[in-house]
Amino acid sequence: MTVKFVSYNGMAYRVLHTGEGGMWLISYEEPTQPFFYTGDELERIQTPEGFLEQSSRKKLTAAQQSRLSLIQPLLDVQPRSITDRSYRLALAKEVAEREGTTYKRVLRLYYRYLAQGVLTAPKGCGGGESRPEFDRAIKTFYFSAKKFSLRATYEMMVVERFTNWDGTLLNTTPSWSAFRHYFYDHGYHKQPQKVIARDGLAHYQRNDRPAFGTASQWKPEPGAFQMDATVADIYLVSRLDRTAVIGRPNIYLAVDTATQLIAGIYVGMDSDETAVMKCLECAAMDKVAFCKQFGVDINREQWPNTGLPNEIITDRGREFFGPRVGELCQRYGVEEEALPPFRPDRKGLVEKAFDLLQQRYKPLLRGKGVIEPDAQERWTVDYRSQAVLDLDEFTAVLIHSITYLNSGRLLSDRRTAARRWIEGGGKLLTPPISELHPLTLPRMTAKLTRKGLKVNGLWYAPQETDGLYIGDSYTVAYDPADVGSVFLIMADGPIPCPMTKTTTTTRYEGISISAQEVTQDQVRQRAAHKEAEQTERQAGVKAVRAIQGIVKQAQGRDST
Repeated sequence: MTVKFVSYNGMAYRVLHTGEGGMWLISYEEPTQPFFYTGDELERIQTPEGFLEQSSRKKLTAAQQSRLSLIQPLLDVQPRSITDRSYRLALAKEVAEREGTTYKRVLRLYYRYLAQGVLTAPKGCGGGESRPEFDRAIKTFYFSAKKFSLRATYEMMVVERFTNWDGTLLNTTPSWSAFRHYFYDHGYHKQPQKVIARDGLAHYQRNDRPAFGTASQWKPEPGAFQMDATVADIYLVSRLDRTAVIGRPNIYLAVDTATQLIAGIYVGMDSDETAVMKCLECAAMDKVAFCKQFGVDINREQWPNTGLPNEIITDRGREFFGPRVGELCQRYGVEEEALPPFRPDRKGLVEKAFDLLQQRYKPLLRGKGVIEPDAQERWTVDYRSQAVLDLDEFTAVLIHSITYLNSGRLLSDRRTAARRWIEGGGKLLTPPISELHPLTLPRMTAKLTRKGLKVNGLWYAPQETDGLYIGDSYTVAYDPADVGSVFLIMADGPIPCPMTKTTTTTRYEGISISAQEVTQDQVRQRAAHKEAEQTERQAGVKAVRAIQGIVKQAQGRDST
């Protein structure tokens, strides 16, 4: 086989065998068992200088000949000994038993020969005398959360093992140089246990574990959505009162793992189960209709997904595992995968999507409420005073950013995420939106009166009244983002409840707005009404007193 080396993440790997759909690689610098790589084509590099090809090999020493004879049975059955782990292990055990050694030694020699072409004994694998006191000191002090330096580890070992009762050094005290060379010669600096012991398992899994392949290979078929939320770096204003700042909105995203398509979005002041449900509803909707709600015209190819995912992948946030999310997943067969704690790297695609979105809109909205990095410094601008966009306008900004990321941005294979989705042919769950929408909404209990149902301070009348009774309480679903969307939840299906025509509610008609904004406006209304009532009472008192004064004056004239 022609010797070939490739580069991956800055490290050199030897190509051992090319199979269907990928290739078998082994690390040149740290030879371990071969692995199968199925990712994109890797960059070919020159053969490392330390690699010894058969043609350039000098006459073998007796020791090298002995090592070659140990691994020759494995070399004779390649590529099976490369691709079949079970067969390789069984054969190594058979050779070890016959030759009076260990199968681990056989495999270490074999891996090093494959990777580097050498027949010398690997350091730390039988090369050099074992020093138990060195091993113990390294595992006790260096491999610990206290993070002793190597020099401090040596000094602790000397104090503990190489001093008399009065603190004087023993004649057998090893030198610092001997300890340091032992540490590196036995490969302690490369062991995963070092990172795990000093920085924790979560740190090792995030930053130091071998990570071959790509995130897309984890779920190769479209339909597995990573979901997460973040607080946007921008302040927004109310639609009812453009001078009133309502705060920073939450953004929820659903990103398809296989294609990197942003499949769904929710923008609002909610950060609970409702936000998750609205994001899933967006993923299920026709995106042309969804974008039109915010005044944005797109074609289907720009945002092609429609339907619920087969699986949602989230962290362990409470909003992702609420009862209504569970009800939706159970009804439509959506699987839920909760990632381990402190592992944001497992949902790296959705985390990156947030970064890409902010990179798109923040430069264009500077001075419009966007929070800059200097927000915590003294004498900085109060970015709340710069806010100009409301929720709908900011959502429209994000939609434009998403359509670019989905259908304009080229990925590693020179295809867009939308093209990947279309060509991938993912099969999603497609419940009717009219059935899905009420299921995604938060619920409350409301009493039916002659005026209708009072929900969040506004009045609604059920379209159907058969089987309904005045004075009874019913479960009502309402949309925090749309005051006109209220449903009466009944056993045989939801009943729409339009807003009634009253003086109070008419001003909200046709407005898609956060319930928080409505509440704030109602507070302002109540304050204004209270002031007006006070003025009215004062005017009434003034009129009464004036009339009383007239009467009193008239009575005084009669008495005279």
